[in-house]
Amino acid sequence: MQKDSIIDFTLTYNKFKRPLFNYACKIVKSEMFAEDICHNVFLKLYDNLEWIRDAERIEVWIFTTCRNEIFSHFRKNKNRIEESFESHEEKISAGSLFEDYERKELIDLIEEELSGMDSSQSEVYYLKEYSGLSYREIAGMMNITEDLVRSRIFKVRQKLKRAIIKSERG
Repeated sequence: MQKDSIIDFTLTYNKFKRPLFNYACKIVKSEMFAEDICHNVFLKLYDNLEWIRDAERIEVWIFTTCRNEIFSHFRKNKNRIEESFESHEEKISAGSLFEDYERKELIDLIEEELSGMDSSQSEVYYLKEYSGLSYREIAGMMNITEDLVRSRIFKVRQKLKRAIIKSERG
């Protein structure tokens, strides 16, 4: 491997390690498994770095590979899925106990709503909101149109909005 490739890999790793981990963690609900998945993704990236030269496509390649690793994780552990879902605590910013409680309730509500949705809807939402991918990148990754990505995200946001309003009314 050439020195430039190692530098490119290091820059790519530093740029994507956090968003990739967040994406994996949101889906597998386990920091331990998310770390393993990300590790596998970056190993594959390192092994294939000479073939991946298009800097604009590398982000899509990384998240597509992560998605495939997540599916592989669930296939390998399908009999133990319940065990693999460890509780994931969101880091809540400093504030009063009441604000922390309200924020935690909101996060729990959103996670509950997302887990009850069709995976095609929740996945585009995770990719957009937690990984920061563009509509075009998500469309390319999932082999669907940008309009369909926009539509799915809009529908998810509407469902979340209705759930939040309903919970506030009690």
